[in-house]
Amino acid sequence: MRSPENTRRWARAMRTIVVIATVAACAGPTPSGSPAAPPTPTATAPAAGTPSASPDAATVYRTIAVQVSAIRGLDAPERVDPTVIDRGTLQANLASHFDQDNPPERIARTERIYEALGFLDAGASLRALYLELQGSQVIGYYDPTAKQLFIVSSAGVPGPTERLTYAHEFTHELQDRHFDIGRLGLDKVDQETDRGLAVLSLVEGDAVSAQTAWMTANLTPAELGQVAAEASDPAVLATLAKMPPILLETSLFPYQGGAAFVSSLQASGGYGAVNAAFSKPPVSTEQILHPEKYAAGEGPLDLQLPADLAARFGPGWSVAARDTMGELQLRVWLRQGGLPGDVARTAADGWGADRLALLDGPGGASVLVLVTAWDTRADADAFAAAAQQAIVGLGKDGRAVQNGSRVVIGLRTGGSPDDAALAAILARLAAG
Repeated sequence: MRSPENTRRWARAMRTIVVIATVAACAGPTPSGSPAAPPTPTATAPAAGTPSASPDAATVYRTIAVQVSAIRGLDAPERVDPTVIDRGTLQANLASHFDQDNPPERIARTERIYEALGFLDAGASLRALYLELQGSQVIGYYDPTAKQLFIVSSAGVPGPTERLTYAHEFTHELQDRHFDIGRLGLDKVDQETDRGLAVLSLVEGDAVSAQTAWMTANLTPAELGQVAAEASDPAVLATLAKMPPILLETSLFPYQGGAAFVSSLQASGGYGAVNAAFSKPPVSTEQILHPEKYAAGEGPLDLQLPADLAARFGPGWSVAARDTMGELQLRVWLRQGGLPGDVARTAADGWGADRLALLDGPGGASVLVLVTAWDTRADADAFAAAAQQAIVGLGKDGRAVQNGSRVVIGLRTGGSPDDAALAAILARLAAG
């Protein structure tokens, strides 16, 4: 499950996935946050009259562009000057694009799914959380629609954090120029959140790799200390601390997990292997977490929800939303259910595929169904036991049913269907 506020927006203007959504995707620009915090997306042109970088700043940015271009082995476009915007303009842009890309009904569906899974407290506003997270973290972004790079700054000459951010975002400009980011299809990942996270991890991991190489070669120890201090601002840390784990985890993963994935590609074939991956991007977070599976071409198993899923629950039932979770988000869900991190990680290993559906029934009843397939029976055994613990730990009304290498989870709201009927439906789904 990806987030409605993420991938589609990202595709339209290179955006980072910040929240996951099981319903729809959104796209936008790819932003960078302070290095210790999850970067988040925003895209929009600056307000009229917003000053561009000063001549001195322009010289600095042009130098960085040459350096990053050399690191990546990709020739640069003629225009490399960013447009400087202030944080007020940025925050206004964030709200405007969020509302433009996320109809209220989509957000409402996603909130229901998060609540059903235990990711989000009842009554919590995804919009408010998302905008607060972005507003505190974003420092810059590249907008491939406008072909323009933006930096948030109030200083004349860019400091080390602004320069580091530019190195990251300029890598996105190079990616767009050479690989056409729009071709990756991040605006077409409805019901495929896991794949969206995987593709984004390639894009962001590449930018983190280039940014890190540039930082190592060009920032002094004192400047690195300044970057670390700015990233550790108490207000920034306080915002991160109150974010639901799923927002934080899926915000960080494309950067941290993506960097590790790109490092594995470089180890086998340098940046040539990274370039080749843009023609054959990863298709699951499993491939990001286990790069050897990407190298071997091991993708998700063919798993589909039955066409008559709603009918199996009886008259008046309908499917309200569909999506995928993937190995990463299953890890997060198990941890949120109280399992230790190493236990959750082990239980999610061996993931083969999954499909999620939210169903609505008579009298306000709803059921979230998650059908999962595993590489081996032993993998399914481990996940089924962990999932049942998580259901109890989250205080959910539901159960996990296993049949061979399949595990099906049902989480119920409203007491319908009854226990026996729910168990029978889940068992039939587990049987395939």
